[in-house]
Amino acid sequence: MPLSRRRFAASTLALAAAPLLARAQQAAPTATLPAAVAQALATARIPQSACAFVLQPIDSAVPQLDFNGAAPMNPASVLKLVTTYAALRILGPAYVWKTPVYATGPIRAGVLQGDLAFVGSGDPHLMADNLWSIALRLRDLGIRRIRGDVRVDRQAFDLPPHDPAAFDGDATAPYNVGPDAFLVNFGVMRLGFVPDAAAQQVRVTLEPPLAGFDLREAPKLTAAACGNWKDKLRADWRQPFAPRFAGGYAAACGPQTWNIAPEASDNAYVQRLLAALFAQVGIAWQGQVRTANLPADATELTVWDSPALAVLVRDINKYSNNVMAQQVFLTLALQAGAQRATWAGAQQAVTQWLTTHNLAMPGLVLDNGCGLSRTARIAAADLNALLRAAWNSPVMPEFVASLPLAGEDGTLRRHFRDPDTAGRIHAKTGTLDGVLSLAGYAQSRGGQRYTFAALVNDPRAGGAWPAVEAFVNGFMQTA
Repeated sequence: MPLSRRRFAASTLALAAAPLLARAQQAAPTATLPAAVAQALATARIPQSACAFVLQPIDSAVPQLDFNGAAPMNPASVLKLVTTYAALRILGPAYVWKTPVYATGPIRAGVLQGDLAFVGSGDPHLMADNLWSIALRLRDLGIRRIRGDVRVDRQAFDLPPHDPAAFDGDATAPYNVGPDAFLVNFGVMRLGFVPDAAAQQVRVTLEPPLAGFDLREAPKLTAAACGNWKDKLRADWRQPFAPRFAGGYAAACGPQTWNIAPEASDNAYVQRLLAALFAQVGIAWQGQVRTANLPADATELTVWDSPALAVLVRDINKYSNNVMAQQVFLTLALQAGAQRATWAGAQQAVTQWLTTHNLAMPGLVLDNGCGLSRTARIAAADLNALLRAAWNSPVMPEFVASLPLAGEDGTLRRHFRDPDTAGRIHAKTGTLDGVLSLAGYAQSRGGQRYTFAALVNDPRAGGAWPAVEAFVNGFMQTA
């Protein structure tokens, strides 16, 4: 080829390649934080190296921003995104947990001549009112008295003993309740405090009903400012079902509720609850609740079905329910074929499913699947990849709808309430001492949809909200 023709061909190829090169350069993700985010981090004295931010338009093949996205970090409750998405795909949105109820003896003249037996399946949402419905069913079957005990078969889970104080020392906090194959009412009692000015006293209410509950000392009604009313009660929980409140309760507080996980055995809580419910529906019972395997000759009386998984993931993600997430996580081990669910089995089931579906995450540490952990780890880029996979999956409607809606509900109801952002962000929050995280979906003012993830691991992480808000607000203003 003559030199002139070679030069012409080369220049033509260069011109043709120029737009491709320009698009490639344009597609490369930015690795520098926006100025507003950097400034907010500096103000909070949080080093940029302690953070990860990833942003990607839904219709783009590459992120728009990837700052430290490959670094595995503690996500706190944002880890629930992994558990709930995997569960929706593995179990299916219509999956329900079944809790069968058996008799170990015949029913004669209204008397169950043996034990009543529950077989736990790990139901994440077996509540007191569900047990009341079961009690009604038993009465309708003709049972007016149970001569024996109540057996609880907990074989579905094989877990080490749970210490509710191990994580942060607060053994009565509902978020520290551990999983149980027969978890009832999250193991929590709700005390209501209602000031009665006319009687000059504080009325204390209890939900659910627990037989033998004895309020040893009620708080005194005061005229002080409300302030930190729980501390002012001077609560004594040493006898969890006979508490004392040696302090005062201000009339200015109005009605308040306090959810408490009593430091008692699972069987002690269930026994008091069942005794109260059986009495309400007219079934006499004076036995004990004990953990025991189901006898082979037991007769099935009824089966309780949980709400569908698609319903339950809303409670898990919108309100960041730790023990529900753990129950679902362990169920994935059973679904994978384990005879009894273990933490290792659940971890293997999820990581294997992720790998099979092109979501391998080398730095992922699932621990208990809920994010209440100091060892859990995931990279912001992997969170972003999971969000994108979920968006293009058959369970997208159920998954996205389970996330808190900015300025509207769940853990985001007090954030992003500006008209430009409220109702436009579905995202999961995560907070621990030293951890702040947010990941989900957003639609900008101009209609562009994004996936995003922001992780902050630093002793001052609690001050990182302005930086996270600056990050989100920055792309939300896109026309």
